[in-house]
Amino acid sequence: MLLHELVRLQETVERKRDRQRLRMSARRLRAELRERNRAEHALMEMRWARLC
Repeated sequence: MLLHELVRLQETVERKRDRQRLRMSARRLRAELRERNRAEHALMEMRWARLC
C-alpha cells in the first residue's frame, strides 16, 4: 500500500516537473542542460582523477 502511494507521488512530482519544463523559455532550458552537463563532466573528471 505504502509503495503504491510512493509511486503515485513520484508520478505526480514528475508530471509537475514536466509542466514546469514546458513553461520554461528555450534559453532557460538550454542553460539548465548546459549546467547539468557541466556538473556531470566535473563528476567524471573527479572519478578519472581517482583512478589515476
